[in-house]
Amino acid sequence: MKIFCRMEKLFVAVFAVLAFCAPLFAELTFSSPNLNEENEVLFTLSHKISGSTEYSTVFKSKIAGGKAQAFPEAITCFPERMSIFDGSTKLLVRNRYGRAVYDFSQKRLNWISRVPSVPETAASPLPAEISSTGKWYCEIERKDIFKGRLVIVDVATSKRIVLNEDAPFSYSIVPVKWAPDGKNFLYEKNGMIYFCNPEMLFKNLLIQEEFRKLGDGTIHNVTWSDSGYITYITKDLIFQVDIKELFTLALYGDFIQIGKIIGRLPQKFDGTADRFWVNKNGTEFVVIRGDELVSYYRRKSGDEGGAFVQTLYSCSFEENGMCPLKFDVFWTETGEATLCAKLARRGNGSQCSAIYTIGDNGRMSRRIFVKDTHNGISIGPDKMFVAITTGDDTFIYAIKNFKLYHQIKGEKVVSIVWRDNGNLILGGVRNVIKLSLADCSTGALFASSAQKAWWNESGDIVLDNCIDNEKFVLNASDMTWRCESVPAKKAVLQNDNYRVFCGSTKNGLYTNSLYVRTLSGDITTRALIPQTARSNDANRQVALVFDADENPDGLDIVLALCHSYDLSCNFFFNGEFVRRYPKETKEIAGGGHECAAIFFSDIDLTNKFVYDDDKFVSKGLARLEDLFFQCTGHELSLYWHAPHNKADEKIKAEGAAAGYQYIDFNDPRMIEIKAGKRDLSGPRLYEKFDLLVNEIFATGAEFVKLSRLR
Repeated sequence: MKIFCRMEKLFVAVFAVLAFCAPLFAELTFSSPNLNEENEVLFTLSHKISGSTEYSTVFKSKIAGGKAQAFPEAITCFPERMSIFDGSTKLLVRNRYGRAVYDFSQKRLNWISRVPSVPETAASPLPAEISSTGKWYCEIERKDIFKGRLVIVDVATSKRIVLNEDAPFSYSIVPVKWAPDGKNFLYEKNGMIYFCNPEMLFKNLLIQEEFRKLGDGTIHNVTWSDSGYITYITKDLIFQVDIKELFTLALYGDFIQIGKIIGRLPQKFDGTADRFWVNKNGTEFVVIRGDELVSYYRRKSGDEGGAFVQTLYSCSFEENGMCPLKFDVFWTETGEATLCAKLARRGNGSQCSAIYTIGDNGRMSRRIFVKDTHNGISIGPDKMFVAITTGDDTFIYAIKNFKLYHQIKGEKVVSIVWRDNGNLILGGVRNVIKLSLADCSTGALFASSAQKAWWNESGDIVLDNCIDNEKFVLNASDMTWRCESVPAKKAVLQNDNYRVFCGSTKNGLYTNSLYVRTLSGDITTRALIPQTARSNDANRQVALVFDADENPDGLDIVLALCHSYDLSCNFFFNGEFVRRYPKETKEIAGGGHECAAIFFSDIDLTNKFVYDDDKFVSKGLARLEDLFFQCTGHELSLYWHAPHNKADEKIKAEGAAAGYQYIDFNDPRMIEIKAGKRDLSGPRLYEKFDLLVNEIFATGAEFVKLSRLR
């Protein structure tokens, strides 16, 4: 498939560096202002975001001189991403407004970094790999649409050290793997794998990087075992490496292969497309090649060195009507290899989750299947329980028998993290909740979002979103959270100095703005946050166009992403694609996308030896129309472009006579995106589709069908 962008009223180049985060088109709304006698105002700001859960954050601001003294302080903390660290005593929460740490013992949430203004492009936090100690984390700082800097950050000092100045940018992967004890990590750089000790790195005591090389490959060529060993696969050889060897033998890496060979695969391993997992004893391996072929291997008893491993199972992954998006593998307490899969339903792209066991009898059996999931599967540290979220429910399964152990209803969960073996933290849209598996009890830790807030007589902030019909209360003196029964209180909009209200705005990114009316002295009316009332032309549109003319490679990934972001795109078909791939054609047509024509056959219409019939173009378009309708039951929209975009005025006129509007891909407003051009390297262009979508969202543009493009 080819990908094109057509832009109207979009004057910022799509491929420019526009943001340093993962932005999405947003619609922002202020509501529920509440004023006290100290000239403090509480209010909510909601983001309606493509591809993300809508939520409202409660803010508090001090008014002075008719405007906010500083950028308002976020009271609620939405758990877009969560991590446990510091011996399971603390929870790191990251969202578009910054980072906050919840201390379980103190029951206190402290913001450790905040954004200086409203993130109008709704920037969700990028992924980070945090050490189990909580002292360091690794992330990619974005440089442009495809590149970034891989950095490690000291949490205590915020000092950052660049590990790779030119790392591939990703919204899902940080090319780093931490040791289980959090004291060492592996990272990928320029096709090589390196090891690092962060303690020594920040003290400037670490040996030079060239002497810390483990070997060739990507971060997917290595994995850590629970015992601290590294398993490294290069080509078809499997190595086991002791972390101690990395520091004692690194200087001789050019002469001696670090580690010992423990086996040999029947096929070469490709770290760019393949993934592998190993059991704690280093005796069994699961390799998934290209998200298609699942293989289960075992080292034969008594075999040493480079002996071939025994193949217990090897078969293409199949789940009726589904395509795989992501895999994970673990071994149960009884030593059973278990495969977890995040799946997308073919056609509409909705996501489901499933768990399978792989037996040494050569069979793979499905144990759990849950429809309409969005977070995938979260496995407990001791592999005893697994959590799966769907809609407003969370299901906990016991891995021992794959039976439902517990179900939590009524809270849509956007992120999950295990605090320890017996406690699960659920990041819900209303609250962040702790679940104790011992007695299946739940308790709210702090508020994720709220529609309104007010002050009680003690000056504490009350929110209306706690579980069991109670209210969340934030103690003003020690900033701890509690739940209690509190009567609702009417909002106060005016005191002796100011009046607050929500009014209209010229900023197209906002539905309104929050204003402060000064009642004495220099009487003025100003927006509490000035940027929200400034004129802003948000009327920018992009039509994303795919040519379905060769093969359906990557279609499932594209349709799944379109479903996640609620995108309606445009697909142009030729007759050969419809004839060869009727199932895929039906999936596209049934997904709400706009379908248009290329031509019935893949020919050069400008070649006058091809035809001399004035009706040839209309006949070819009509034949494609009929074929498409017979296949899908849908009609093509009346847009077309010639094969290979080759058309003269006569050809365009013949199409117009048949009722078709020609889409000229030589128009300067059109951008064709190909593998190997515009930094989109490699044949699997569709794997970078999310980068393109998010970059266009960053401009504030709206995705529309061609028929809606102004």
